[in-house]
Amino acid sequence: FFLNGKESVSKNCRLCNHHNESQLHLMHCPNLRIIKQFVTQLLQAAGFDPSLIHPELTWLLGMTKAGQLLEPAYHAIIRIHWRHVYAAMVRVKYDGEAFSSARVKSDIARTLLTRILAYQYERRMWFFKRRHSHAGKYRLPDSAARQVQPIGDLRLSDGTLTVKATVIAVIEQQGISCSQLLPSLPPPSTTPQSRPLPLNPGRRNNDVNQNQTHQGNNTCNKHRNNITITNTHNINATSNYVIAARIADQQTRQPRRHMPFQDNG
Repeated sequence: FFLNGKESVSKNCRLCNHHNESQLHLMHCPNLRIIKQFVTQLLQAAGFDPSLIHPELTWLLGMTKAGQLLEPAYHAIIRIHWRHVYAAMVRVKYDGEAFSSARVKSDIARTLLTRILAYQYERRMWFFKRRHSHAGKYRLPDSAARQVQPIGDLRLSDGTLTVKATVIAVIEQQGISCSQLLPSLPPPSTTPQSRPLPLNPGRRNNDVNQNQTHQGNNTCNKHRNNITITNTHNINATSNYVIAARIADQQTRQPRRHMPFQDNG
């Protein structure tokens, strides 16, 4: 944070205007008490025990009372909280706006919802890009499910994230609709798996007769560069034809030489 220090005209806190502004003061600023209660409610809805919250370690360093680091999901919520708190402090200083805890809480809930939607989109696109590939393996790693476990259940087979109802309820308390969240899909056992699409429909006969060889018709399709390499016999025949045509053309252009008359009699 860029706080009011020696270079500032006023060293008072931009939120309460009663104490010197410092990082330690922000941990106990009375104007942030309502916002911290909302963030604590979010953490509790995600499964975090509020008794583990330290008034300074948790909010400033992302650690519990025992000195253990918070899980990525809990740490992300606290970072989103500080981002909007500092944005409000900048508006107070440079735009002259009054600090509004209601606006900060709404911004925190909205940003958390957008981050959840972005994660859902990323995981679903990861699944769809590999579903029709020839790799045949499109299961997400177990670490992805553990990373977002406090927010919801991530289905590793298709990338669907089912957000906890408690988290959705806290977000909707701020007047933000969560209807954009993806609905839960049927389990993979009831979802028919489509076969991988062929890269080129014309290769179906080649796939069936892949053990048969046809002399003079060996082709190798380069799908990325659309380059076709033909059989060497066809290449040699074509080159010989071109050379013969050039020789014949040169002979037709050369003037005829008049041979002297020979009398054999």
